[in-house]
Amino acid sequence: MKKHIFALASLIFVGAQAQENYNKWLVDLNGGINKPIAPFSAQYSTSTPSLWGANAGVRYMFNNKFGLRLGGGYDSFEEGDKSNKFESSFWNVNLQGVANVGRVLSFEEWTSDLGLLAHAGVGYGQLNSKALPSADQVAFIVAGLTPQLRISNRVTLLADASIFFNARQQRTFDTFSESDRRGIQGVNVAATIGLQIALGKHGKHADWHHEGSKFEKIEERLASLEGDVSGLQQEVANKQNKMNDANGNGVPDEVESYVNDNYATKESVKSLIEDGGDMAADLIRKGYISTYFDFNSSKPQISSTWAVDFVAKFLKSNSGANINIVGFADELGGTNYNQSLSNKRAEAVKKLLIDAGVDASRISTEGRGEDTSVNKTSPRARQIARRATFELK
Repeated sequence: MKKHIFALASLIFVGAQAQENYNKWLVDLNGGINKPIAPFSAQYSTSTPSLWGANAGVRYMFNNKFGLRLGGGYDSFEEGDKSNKFESSFWNVNLQGVANVGRVLSFEEWTSDLGLLAHAGVGYGQLNSKALPSADQVAFIVAGLTPQLRISNRVTLLADASIFFNARQQRTFDTFSESDRRGIQGVNVAATIGLQIALGKHGKHADWHHEGSKFEKIEERLASLEGDVSGLQQEVANKQNKMNDANGNGVPDEVESYVNDNYATKESVKSLIEDGGDMAADLIRKGYISTYFDFNSSKPQISSTWAVDFVAKFLKSNSGANINIVGFADELGGTNYNQSLSNKRAEAVKKLLIDAGVDASRISTEGRGEDTSVNKTSPRARQIARRATFELK
């Protein structure tokens, strides 16, 4: 119960204090095919599909789920194999609402690089050809779906399918006849492929932003606080025994026990000095020496500095030894992204060793991607997975 109260208070505080840390603007450019379905004059039609069409737009996201896109497009129509010859074109401007279906349906729970947008809106266009003395003025409704593939935090590959329902279309698409349809007077389908580029100073666009990482950090902090509270309770419970001196030698039992447990005798120190090199190498080989990282970070934690110092001193004392640094990531996020992150973590530790005076030629790195040996639903276990280890060569 206390955990839930702490979590609720933390979420309220974060919601009140946090600033949006994602880009809201982007531009896109697309090209592809079209298929005007109706109306046509007798003996006139286009190929299926018909080349070509293009469109571009600028989009603003109010948050990571909803936004507006102002766009413009151009479609070229010409005869198919069994049609009389004709050539016409249609250009348009439109304003559409955009819904980030990927965030609404929590795609981030299973992928970090795939997305899906849904869009719908209204527009104005003109149907033109040499057969017309003036353009046919057209109003329309448009709707569509846009799958996304993230190439980087700035650049995204798009594949869009849209359908246009034209009203007030007075001419057929070939422009040689007047349309006798009522209501929806023209239908055109378009499919395009293109790129969108995010604008702004932040690392990600709203399309790819989600709150999971923020909530996870809150959970980890709460777990850490609960551990601290438990430790304090135990310390208070044992407070009364701190100054006991059972053997009467003038040294409190707690201090005497600490000294005996943590400080070596002269004989053990001498043995350690003689075998120290082998022991240090053994610790490295068995994976006891590791550096750890925060979530989605390639910067080693300050508390892991001792591990880098340990390895640096070992290499300086053993000139014939070389080291391979192996980076890992937890299982949250996409596989490709985690592979890249594990490489960056290994490279970050290498830089620290070089800065500590180790020759770069003695160090190699590799990223092994996700560590699947831990329970990925446990924040504490995932912290163990976010690490870099050392292998002697």
